[in-house]
Amino acid sequence: MGSRLSPEANAEVPRETLSFHGDATGAQVHLDDLRSTAHRRSTFHDGIVFSQRPVWPGERVALRVLRHEDGWYGGLRVGFTRLDPAQVAASCLPPFVCPDLEEQSPTWAALLPEGFVRAGNVVCFWVNRRGWLFAKVNAGRPLLLRKDVLVQGAPLWAVMDVYGTTKAIELLDPKASAWITSGKPIPESEG
Repeated sequence: MGSRLSPEANAEVPRETLSFHGDATGAQVHLDDLRSTAHRRSTFHDGIVFSQRPVWPGERVALRVLRHEDGWYGGLRVGFTRLDPAQVAASCLPPFVCPDLEEQSPTWAALLPEGFVRAGNVVCFWVNRRGWLFAKVNAGRPLLLRKDVLVQGAPLWAVMDVYGTTKAIELLDPKASAWITSGKPIPESEG
């Protein structure tokens, strides 16, 4: 007789470290060889990226803002989607996660407040079992971004939009503590 595993039962099961999905990326995204850094080449849009695997409710997605670019309005968007990136052709991705991808698929994302997207900041975001999307920067307090994510019935992938003033991000291991104080922006010549 078998048993059924749930996200709650798997809370402590080791998972593959998150990286960006290698194929489903916006037209302006360049990923590094490890698929841990996403850099938007030009313009302010076409910067959508996904996690390479589904994310459980309560699992933290941690990233560092590596580069900030003045001259644009708005910045990084984060959230979750039921859209399996392995089934998405990069050429079919819209330019924006909000509102375009949200209107085309079961996707829930939000714009991070201006102060969250400065170079060097570490952003952590997650969805709880009630479907509430939270984010926090560095060691700050959690900020509720929205309350309508459907967490039951299908897997969720993390989705990020390297948009506007946000030029480059790096996924981090949320269990490591060193990144909380060591985040530094990368020089322009390295991006």
